[in-house]
Order: sequence, then structure tokens, then C-alpha cells
Amino acid sequence: MRDALGALAWTGVVLAALVALRGGWYRHATTISFGVCMAFYSLTGENYISLIPLGGVREPLSTSERIWGATSAVIAGCALMGALMAIRRKSRDPDGDEWTDPDLHQRLMMLVLGAAGSVAIINLTLVHSNFPPSADFLADYGNVFNVVLYEAVFSIWIGLPAGFLAWTVVRSELGKLRFVVGVGGIFAVAWSAWKIIGTGLVWAADIHVAENSPISVTLGLLALSFCMVGTLLLGLEAAFRVWRAGRTYRTARALEDRRLRHRTAGEEAA
Repeated sequence: MRDALGALAWTGVVLAALVALRGGWYRHATTISFGVCMAFYSLTGENYISLIPLGGVREPLSTSERIWGATSAVIAGCALMGALMAIRRKSRDPDGDEWTDPDLHQRLMMLVLGAAGSVAIINLTLVHSNFPPSADFLADYGNVFNVVLYEAVFSIWIGLPAGFLAWTVVRSELGKLRFVVGVGGIFAVAWSAWKIIGTGLVWAADIHVAENSPISVTLGLLALSFCMVGTLLLGLEAAFRVWRAGRTYRTARALEDRRLRHRTAGEEAA
């Protein structure tokens, strides 16, 4: 199962690179951002695949692997939020240029600075630590403040992009399916909040909360399922609308061509 998921993750990286390259070729900043988002979320998933139990056993992750996993998640979340900001600007001003909009640039700069600061915190809190590899990092080292800070920043970047995605989609006019993504965003924010609460309980009260606790796993799976399924259904619905509009246009064009041919033939006969 891990091998299949690893292959799926690297396939996602390759497809994401193609999406980003296509966006660069056509100068679509939103497409570039979505490609970067897909690539780094795929890399995040690939990094944590070893934590999936195999024969009831989770393989431990080293500190450097955890630093990379959290860093890639922050980059992916930053790219997702940047793409959503560009989409919201486009909806307000369809004729504007996202490459030259100063207001959008200011928002993106603040977003990038926040992401850069988060990456710096993640790296600085753990880079000099000598923690042995662990399959349950929070339970083993949750009483260390550096680990608490790392877990808090990581958790925020789990819930923030997903919540912003849900808020953006629900406020749009994409139809009833947008509420599926909205529910996923609610579960993602709840998952993030639970991870922060669990971290606080371990650090402040020495109450053991496992990384793979039933609440955490359930919220994570629900968030992932609703967000992915909702986004996929919205994409399929949009593709169907484009196909139906094209079919309607081709049918109308064919009828008009047939009418013109009959008219021409009648005039020649007369």
C-alpha cells in the first residue's frame, strides 16, 4: 500500500509540474500557483507515507523528515492561498491583469512573508535538536517547547489554507456542490484546532494525546475526503458545462449551415 501511495504522490508531482509549466507558458499566475500547490502537497503526503501502519507498525520519522514535511506543507498552503486570492481578484475585476494589480501584490507579499516566517520557525525550532526518530513525535517530545512551537505552526498551516479554500468556494456562485468543499474546510479547521489543543494538553498537563488518535484520524480523513471530492465534483461539473455549451454551439452552427445551404440551393434553382 505504501508503494502504491508513493507512486501516486510522485505522479501528482509530475502532473503538478506540467500544470505549473502550462501556466508559465500562457502567463496564468493562478495556474502556476495551483501547480506549485499540487506539487508540494504531493511531496508532503509522500513524506508522511511511512506513518501509515504496516502490519500495525508505524515507521519512525527523523527530525529532518519532519522539518521537510512541515516546510512543504507551508509552501503548498501559501501557493493555494495565493491562487485563491488571485481568483477572488479576477471575480471582482474580470478585465484586470493579475500580474500588475498592486493590491493583489501587497496581499501576496504579506502572505509570502507569513509563510517565510513560519518556515523559519519550523526550521529554527528543530534544526539543532537531537531527537531520535519517532513514530509519535507529539507523545514522545510534546513536553519540549520547541516541539510545541513546531506543532502549533504546522497545525495552523493545515487548517488555514483549507479554511480559506472553503470560505472562498462557499462565497462563490458555483452551485450547491460548493457546500461539500465548505464542510471539508470546517473539518480541516476542526482538525487543526484539535492538534493545537492536543499539543497544549501534552505540554501543559502531561496528558498523552497520540498523533493517530481516533479524533485526529477521523477529522483528518473527513477533511481530506470532503475537500477532495467536492473540488473534483466542482471540476467535473465545470467541464460538463463547457462540454454542453460547446455541443449546443456546434448543434446551432450545424443547423444554421444547413439552413443557409438550403437557401442557396433554392436561389440557384430559381
